[in-house]
Amino acid sequence: MVYSFARVGAALGMSVEDVYTQNRRLWVRLREKGGKRHAMPCHHNLDEYLVAYRDGCGLRDDPKGWLFRTIGRGTGN
Repeated sequence: MVYSFARVGAALGMSVEDVYTQNRRLWVRLREKGGKRHAMPCHHNLDEYLVAYRDGCGLRDDPKGWLFRTIGRGTGN
């Protein structure tokens, strides 16, 4: 993920609720190897990208769902 230096597996395993606001700043929670959890504040560019992505995909209504989803082939979504 851009600006977080996260492993690909950790970034792809994120759910929508792993991106949250704390003290007027956006944070991401990563699940690393061995069950370790790592929370970190977002870079201001990553903040803008994630907010635009969540709003554009309509993910705010599904907090338990995956953050990065696959394309539904043949459905137009």
